[in-house]
Order: sequence, then structure tokens, then C-alpha cells
Amino acid sequence: MFRLVRVSLFLVVVLSVALVASMGLTILTYVRLTAEEPIAKMYFEPLGEDLFEAHLAAGEGGDVGIFEIYGDQWRIDAEFIKLKPWANVMGMDARYKLVRFEGRYRDINDENTKPKMAYDLGQGDVLDLMNYLAEWNFLVDAEYGSSTFTDIKQDTLYTVYRTQSGIIVRSEPMPDPIGYEPTMMDDVRAWVSGN
Repeated sequence: MFRLVRVSLFLVVVLSVALVASMGLTILTYVRLTAEEPIAKMYFEPLGEDLFEAHLAAGEGGDVGIFEIYGDQWRIDAEFIKLKPWANVMGMDARYKLVRFEGRYRDINDENTKPKMAYDLGQGDVLDLMNYLAEWNFLVDAEYGSSTFTDIKQDTLYTVYRTQSGIIVRSEPMPDPIGYEPTMMDDVRAWVSGN
């Protein structure tokens, strides 16, 4: 009887450890497959109608560039290497190289008739795609271009993220300068605009 209790207790402990390990691996898999990393930040200042000065900081060192762009939207493009999911779970991240930054117009007629300007960025963690593919091709799921765009809004900070499958953008209101205290008029404006 005592032996049966010991074996049962041992099985309960082993199954509990297996359950905890399984839950831990499930959480790790989710975290790795949904991992995001900020790769660029930008904000815009108007210079004229459909003309903006874009302040862009990209890469690990935060290389800053100021670009004049035309349009009512902006777009950033990247060369992208998507790794196989098991490589992501093992701790490896997708690779990217920011290649182009430009303005664009929401209206297709404006896009085809108004001035445009595009800039070569050449920023990212993929310095030599061919060598990477030659050495690690069993890890690579796909190689493709990834792009994201959105409307240009003043007083907005845009952050571009590298996910495991492409690039995405999120926006937030520009942070207030250090020491800034909002006035009653600022509170009224925020209330009227719904922010």
C-alpha cells in the first residue's frame, strides 16, 4: 500500500512538472513569435501645403535624418528576411534593412500628378543578404519587401517596429517637453478634441 502511494505521489509530481514546463514553453513560443523591436521613430513639421519636414531616427545608433517629403501620408520600405518559426522560438529574430522613405498621397490622382520625393535609407541589421542566405538558408522561411504607411499628423510620434513577419507602425501623441505644465486652455483644447 505504501509503495502504491509513493508511486502515485511520484506520478503527480512528474505530471505537475510536465504541465508547468508545457505552459512555460507555450508562453515562450507566444512571446518569441510575437516579438517586436522598435527600429525607427519619426515626427513631422509642416512646411507648406502637402510639404513636410520629416525628422527620422533609425537604427541602433539612432542615425537622424531630416527629409522634405510631399504628400499627406508617409511610407517606409524594408528588405525583409523571415525566419522559420522554430528558429524564432530558439531566439533568432527576423532580419531587415530599411531601404526607402517617401511621402505619398491618399488620393490616386494626386499621387500621379503632384510632386514626390523618395530617399534611400540603407539602415538595418542585414548588411549582406546573399552571405546571410548562403550560410543560414535552412533557417530562412522567405525573403521579401515589407512596407508600412499612414497619414501624416502633426504633434504625433510614429514608431516603426520589426515583427517576426514584417514592419508595422504605431503612433502616439508627442510627449510634452520636460517641465511643461499644461494650462487651462490646453485642457480645454484636449477636451474639445477628445484626447
